[in-house]
Amino acid sequence: MKKYTFRLEPVLKVRKLKEENCRMELGQLVAHLNKIDDQLAHDRKEIDNYFMIQEAAMKNGVRGDQIQAFPMLVSAKEKNIQLLSRDRETQLGLIDEKKQELAVLRGELKVIENLKEKDYTDYRKAMNKEIDQKVEEQTQNWLQHRDRKF
Repeated sequence: MKKYTFRLEPVLKVRKLKEENCRMELGQLVAHLNKIDDQLAHDRKEIDNYFMIQEAAMKNGVRGDQIQAFPMLVSAKEKNIQLLSRDRETQLGLIDEKKQELAVLRGELKVIENLKEKDYTDYRKAMNKEIDQKVEEQTQNWLQHRDRKF
């Protein structure tokens, strides 16, 4: 009996590799998005922290030039939050594109896998038919041989 071979196996391997690479890229994009979200949360927390430090400094007394630093710090953090928000939107767009690409790759891979499954089923049917024919042939031979002895 010949061993089962799928004629499109190289294509299947390439499609699996493409899908795996796409998944890894999507994971990297999501990790980068999480870093941006963490930085946004940190900057927002820092703005609140600056206001609390400013209030404490006002209660204890502080020089005028030190008071001027707080609005600049808050302004810088707000500008950074705006830039990070823009980066976040860009990252979300990239993630959506990568998800669509992954969906297409999954569909292509599924088509090839279904072809392989169908081909393997046909192979098994042919092998079973061949085995059944051999068993039937051997049974007929045995019956003929048995009838000759008696």
